[in-house]
Amino acid sequence: MILKDKKILLGVCGSISFYKAFEILSSLKKLGADVYVMLSDGALKFVNYEAFEALSNHKVLCTKTENWQEGINHIEYSKMDLIVLAPASVNSINKLAHGFCDNIFIETLIASKAPIIIAPAANTNMLENEITKDSIKTLKEKGVKFIEPVTKTLACGDVGKGALAEIESIINAVKKEFLKDDFYTGKTVIITGGSTSEKIDDVRVITNLSSGKTSKALADAFYLLGANVIFISSYEYNVPYKLLKFDSSFGLQSALLTQKMNAGDIVIMAAAVSDFIPNKVKGKISKDDVDGVLTLNFRKNEDIISKITTPGVKKIGFKLEVKQSSSVDLAKKALKDKGLDAICLNVLNDVLTFGSENTKISFISKNKDIETIEGPKQSVAFKLAELIKSLFDE
Repeated sequence: MILKDKKILLGVCGSISFYKAFEILSSLKKLGADVYVMLSDGALKFVNYEAFEALSNHKVLCTKTENWQEGINHIEYSKMDLIVLAPASVNSINKLAHGFCDNIFIETLIASKAPIIIAPAANTNMLENEITKDSIKTLKEKGVKFIEPVTKTLACGDVGKGALAEIESIINAVKKEFLKDDFYTGKTVIITGGSTSEKIDDVRVITNLSSGKTSKALADAFYLLGANVIFISSYEYNVPYKLLKFDSSFGLQSALLTQKMNAGDIVIMAAAVSDFIPNKVKGKISKDDVDGVLTLNFRKNEDIISKITTPGVKKIGFKLEVKQSSSVDLAKKALKDKGLDAICLNVLNDVLTFGSENTKISFISKNKDIETIEGPKQSVAFKLAELIKSLFDE
């Protein structure tokens, strides 16, 4: 419940995409937010305010419902933790930028001290008009955050940039507003995740069972905390941060070591890299060429994270063991041998399995006691971010 008890005002303007506001409202409530709704006069041409009241559990603020005796007015509805305009019309954007208060909708925005997030939805020409562009620039300079519209076939039939951003992008912007951490804002965090696939021949590979879920949870967490995330993954995702794909350990190494790193950056090596690489056979190994048992030759793989030598970069490794008794000693040895600042230890057992939604991690650093955290991977990722932040105090 990331947004538990946060008071959010969802402002809906006149747009053919008004119906997406219902999904935004529902998504915010599922995250624990206490969501209020206000509708512009333009929105009332598309939808009855009572439809939003049924989902919001609060009275909707609009020209038809304003009631000072019952607290339904622009002053009361301005007292929020965050205001989200989605969809936002060009009319409301321009009026807000220039401070016109000729309706209850804009009056509420002007009266509020809450942060504002705007997701426009309009015809491309209207959004690209110099007046609108100046208004958007003015609002951005005053701290208003904009979520860029997307390019689609618009309701008018034109193809252009003007459709409301994806719901997930809007929800992520809201999460970031409440979760942002000044320490991580603008800091580069590079995370590797997933499994490597090493070729045996031209058609076969040897790999492992890593699901990549922990690394994805980490990438999401650091993004929401405000970091500049570079996610190097063997799995494909639709994410709002930079994603680089790899297959083999060589591809992973190339992608990682070509990233520009500076002191203060963080590298989290959560990818499950093959310890041994097969000597690849050209072509395809035929069953007819094998007498019962196939023998493969392997060579020891290079340690990728040890190749990161940029001074001041914090390096965090992951280690998987199957024996609890020796796991901590082995992790401490890897911490020293690889020159890591910390290592995250997983011990595979009946509870912790590949692909599970929960995890248990022992966080081991050079100068601190071992911290063990467990739970859903998403919540563990945020706890790890706090522990990694503490490395900068060592």
